[in-house]
Amino acid sequence: MTVAERTLRRGSLLIVLLAASVAWTSCDLASAGNTVILKADSSIPPIVRHRFEYAEGEISETGQVEVLSTVTSSSDLDDVLSENLGASRSDVVDARIDSVRVKRVNGPSLRDADVFLGTDAEGPRVAQVTSFPDGASFVVDDTPRSVTAAVRSGARRLYGRFGLERPRDGVVRARVYYRLEVEGV
Repeated sequence: MTVAERTLRRGSLLIVLLAASVAWTSCDLASAGNTVILKADSSIPPIVRHRFEYAEGEISETGQVEVLSTVTSSSDLDDVLSENLGASRSDVVDARIDSVRVKRVNGPSLRDADVFLGTDAEGPRVAQVTSFPDGASFVVDDTPRSVTAAVRSGARRLYGRFGLERPRDGVVRARVYYRLEVEGV
């Protein structure tokens, strides 16, 4: 067998292998075609704004206050899923928190903050701020956290524990940036 014949056979074999690998990859990509990822750059981003409002009488002697949020934006996760994809929470196969921005709107300065998805501290923690820099009105916790089970189960509110510099009425806001992987759309 000449060198040209061997090169031709090897070239043909490489073409067949390349074609097979492209076909296999295409099948794999086609099966993933019904999965969509929603994140901050989506047409309707999965961002939910929460408001925590508390009165001086709710603050403990140690300066801690525990409060449930209300959703302040017109869109919660149900709206985001429906408007983007016509999907629901049951279609979510992976949900993560990309970041949470915790901001003191008015009231005393914050010492620390723990925020959970759900109505108590048993839900997944979505933000933990151990200290606020002097004079800072907000802090961003960009620790990625998985919250798939809580999102699928319908958790809508946040439970917050805030350490305050002094007891006084106040408002804290949390802007939660989600990353949602939705299947079946």
